Amino acid sequence: MNQNNYVITKDMIVNDVVNNYPQTNEIFTKYGVDTCCGGIQSIEKTAAACNVNLGEVLKTLNEAIPKPEQSKVDEETKVATEAPPVANTAGSAIGGEVTGNTTVKDIIMCNPETKGVFTKYGLLECGGEYGPEEAIYFFARVHNVDPDGLIKELNDVICGKVAAPEVAVDEAELAYENIYVKFIKTAIIIALSTGCVFGAFILLYMGIQHSLYSVPKILIETHGHTQIFGWCGLFIMGVSYFVLPRFYAVRLYSGKLANLSFYFMVAGILIVFTYRSLLPIVDNYFFKSLIISGCILEVAAVLMFLIVAVKTVLSAEKQELETYETFLFSGYLWFLIVTVAHAFIISYMLFADKTLIPTAAIYPLRHIQVMGFITLVIFGVISRTLPAFLGLKTPNAKINLLIMFMLNASVFVRAVSQPLMVYFADVNLPFYCVFNTLYFTSGCIELLSILLFLYNLNILSKPEVDFSGMEIEKSYEKFVWAGILWLIVGEIAMMVFTVQESFTGVPVSHALIGSYRHAITVGFITMMIFGFASRIIPISQGIKLHSYSSLTMTFILINLGSALRVIFQPLAVHTGSVPAYLVMGVSGLIESVAILLFGINIWKTMSDGKRQGTEDGEVYDKLTHVTASTNVYQLIKQHPPAIDILVSKGFTQLNNPILRNTMTRAVNLGQATKMHDTDLDQLLKELNESLKS
Repeated sequence: MNQNNYVITKDMIVNDVVNNYPQTNEIFTKYGVDTCCGGIQSIEKTAAACNVNLGEVLKTLNEAIPKPEQSKVDEETKVATEAPPVANTAGSAIGGEVTGNTTVKDIIMCNPETKGVFTKYGLLECGGEYGPEEAIYFFARVHNVDPDGLIKELNDVICGKVAAPEVAVDEAELAYENIYVKFIKTAIIIALSTGCVFGAFILLYMGIQHSLYSVPKILIETHGHTQIFGWCGLFIMGVSYFVLPRFYAVRLYSGKLANLSFYFMVAGILIVFTYRSLLPIVDNYFFKSLIISGCILEVAAVLMFLIVAVKTVLSAEKQELETYETFLFSGYLWFLIVTVAHAFIISYMLFADKTLIPTAAIYPLRHIQVMGFITLVIFGVISRTLPAFLGLKTPNAKINLLIMFMLNASVFVRAVSQPLMVYFADVNLPFYCVFNTLYFTSGCIELLSILLFLYNLNILSKPEVDFSGMEIEKSYEKFVWAGILWLIVGEIAMMVFTVQESFTGVPVSHALIGSYRHAITVGFITMMIFGFASRIIPISQGIKLHSYSSLTMTFILINLGSALRVIFQPLAVHTGSVPAYLVMGVSGLIESVAILLFGINIWKTMSDGKRQGTEDGEVYDKLTHVTASTNVYQLIKQHPPAIDILVSKGFTQLNNPILRNTMTRAVNLGQATKMHDTDLDQLLKELNESLKS
């Protein structure tokens, strides 16, 4: 369905449509949906609940409502095009009304008064100072805002039919504060130091020594810890702080608490990594106390993160719980559970004078981290964003809810049954059989739920909304498709290993388990991080990705490195082939280069976005005379006394230094007086007198 053909859309609430167009009540009654769900649901959901054709209902509704008179349309166009002449700057008005294809950046740069409209929907922060270069229809749909209603409101403000909503001072103070940036940059630094690169050198040494056991196991454990908590954990926390307010069109609950969670988490990760790695060499109570302190800092950081996330969501005006939220928050809850469990296990290990986590605990711990925490959060983000990005039909809510329960159950059952199965293997055969059965069942449920989740995404179906003609960046899609394929490969391997262990009682070799886990952590998780980061971060900065050719090279290298590791690690161990060991060793270096390229690309993108917001876009001559086309930012920059004059005329928000440095950049005096209904001639007279004196 072409979004431009209708005024009434499927996302509108039934009661709202009836209130605005009373004649539509008879149409709803005709189709038997007049009282369905109390009229508080969208037309799409109501039509589905009442089993009627959505397209037919929309067509009939739009045929019944009055069409705007041509004279009125002409008059609005005349008002829009007869604005006072201004200089050829970013403040010039758009040539014509806003349509679905008009980019957000064009709207805000040419009509800065519309910032108030975007603020109303909690979208002021999306894309930096001027917003992203995305079609407004696509932008609104992705952020769960009615596109037609937003476009109409923007046109009403631009044409002067309604007053532009004001941007509150507290909104402006935080409008361009991107808390998530420090999380992303630190995650990249950790991946390129104690995380992926550290692991790559460990793997290279193993390849040279032709043995997976040539490196102290403590180093493998600390490497895994920084990968989970540093690379993945910080990335997820940062992205969550960015997307949650935009999912619900609200402000982040507490920037201070979010920042504090960052410092606590980073400190905890570095302390645990450093002193656990040194523990076999320097075994003393001081080091042990520092390790426990680091674990406590991590727990505190996750608690702060959960408080901010929950409070942010609760501040939204919501009528019902959406299924993607259940994925997100069950993943967040597993994050807390596994962080607390890790702290207790480490404490037990230290008090028992051990340096390594017991084998019966490490496998369940890693499974909760990977499948309970990271995968569930990724599933939440995917189910919320991917259908919107690709214009797909929304996933079935009931099926998604079932999948969420199945995945959580499988994670819990596997985490409990696996260590108990090991414990009862030599103690009590009946109990062993019970936990062995539960272990096998958990694997079946996990595989089934993941396949069902992918099916419910409708990724193989024809798009419901046609975004053709809109300039939409799609380079991230190859990462998503590759990540999905790696997830399928990993889950099939998991099921094969589960069957072998359950029916033979023989544990799968460490080489095969490592290969499977790598397919999930790098092939699926890291691939998804690369894909969504390359999609979300440039949009958040209102610019293009720094280098798309570098992104393509990243894609090739990360897939190549992952494939070599997954194939040659078990091949090397089970055949003893020296060339296979060397290929396995080199695979980590290839992945490190991929992460380095990705890190540089994302870092430069964020830096480019920051410069865009601080540098002047144009070079201005020294002011000698003030006119209607004079840029407000340059006026107050070159002549600070102008601030007092503008404030006295009602521009009180200019008292805020952050607002002066942001919104004034795209506004000239002619536009400013229209926004605040000020006598332009009198203002120019006073400003010129002040400038001469």
